[in-house]
Amino acid sequence: MSNNVQNEHNFYHMKHLTISFCLLLLNFFVGTLFANPFTVTIDAGHGGKDPGAIGTFAKEKNINLAVALKLGKLIQKNCPDVRVVYTRKTDVFIPLEERAMIANNAHSNLFICIHTNSSPSPAASGVETYTLGLAKTKTNMDVARRENSVILLENNYKEKYQGFNPNSVDSYIMFEYMQDKYIARSVQFAADVEQQCSANADRSNRGVRQAGFWVLHQTSMPAVLIELGYISNPREEEFLTSTEGQNRLAESIFQAFKEFKHEYTRRSSSSFASNASYQTNTTDEDTVQIAKTDTIKPTKESRKTRQTKKERIVATKPEQKKSFVSIDMTTRPVVNSETPVFKVQFLLSDRKLPTNTPKFKKLENVSFYQENNFYKYTAGDTNNFNTIIALHRKIEKLFPTAFIIAFVNDHKVPLQEAINLWKANKQNVTH
Repeated sequence: MSNNVQNEHNFYHMKHLTISFCLLLLNFFVGTLFANPFTVTIDAGHGGKDPGAIGTFAKEKNINLAVALKLGKLIQKNCPDVRVVYTRKTDVFIPLEERAMIANNAHSNLFICIHTNSSPSPAASGVETYTLGLAKTKTNMDVARRENSVILLENNYKEKYQGFNPNSVDSYIMFEYMQDKYIARSVQFAADVEQQCSANADRSNRGVRQAGFWVLHQTSMPAVLIELGYISNPREEEFLTSTEGQNRLAESIFQAFKEFKHEYTRRSSSSFASNASYQTNTTDEDTVQIAKTDTIKPTKESRKTRQTKKERIVATKPEQKKSFVSIDMTTRPVVNSETPVFKVQFLLSDRKLPTNTPKFKKLENVSFYQENNFYKYTAGDTNNFNTIIALHRKIEKLFPTAFIIAFVNDHKVPLQEAINLWKANKQNVTH
């Protein structure tokens, strides 16, 4: 080969490598530019005409806002890949309904609601964190009732909040129908906040609790309400209003946020489903225990969930089946013992619900299974993944956080594993 031919060959080879490298860089930067950023919405409770709890000299709304802004600045400074959204950045009144709407419209990955507590006892102190649920103690109910009472300041609150009365115990029964798509991650974040506030801000840890907060009920993401401390306690009021106290509380929440973000990134990078539209945020790896004291204790050490055999309940009498679901649920083919069964999980309860529960009237093939002291309710029962996708779209209209799950031999399995089995079975039948 002549020198000229060799040089020309080398030139085109280098040109090809250069173009390939540039395309890879372009693909990386374009992907980074248009990727959906991790978004956290920070909600400073109360504001404007709603002062919240009032201490000897301070108002809750000002403490909440100060800590919320400090937390947001810490995230923006240390996590440039995170988008921070505030429900308010000044002393203005924002209805509860709009706070949740801001978080949902921003497609947030986490909702942090910041409040300050109060008690008739001046000795009460410490940080409390709340996730959504039915309050089982009077203390937790009182906290939820106080935080929800802000809706009484709004015009037409009965129409806007579907008849919900924050002062009526009967109104809170709605919160027993917990939808568990986000509960485990909410609990874990809340527990991390408690731990960080205890270690870094020298606050007593009062535990993770459940209660019926309207603003948490309306958000479609992991969500936690943090009570920073007791404004009714003179020593805590001094701490909560001091620059040092607010900085330490914001730093503690930020450390818990970093752990949440790290876990989110780990999950995202290791669990891409082949059907992207139906990647579900299942909680197979998380263990959540609800104690009788209404305090939730997540256990990081044990990541194996116990499975029990499914029990069936009949949702409606035959004459009541007016067909919300019109999907063919014919007898599924038995290909082999590894045939997956797909269902749509739509709600969770900490007690067994009666078979005539009104929530079930528009659903067919309703069943439940028990996992970690919860009763988890599902609809649908099919071997066909395409069928369950169509059913999921319909059920989502009634239960927005419903998601697809799968079983093999009466044991819940990761969805992607079931999809792979379904595809393999289809190929066996086809060929």
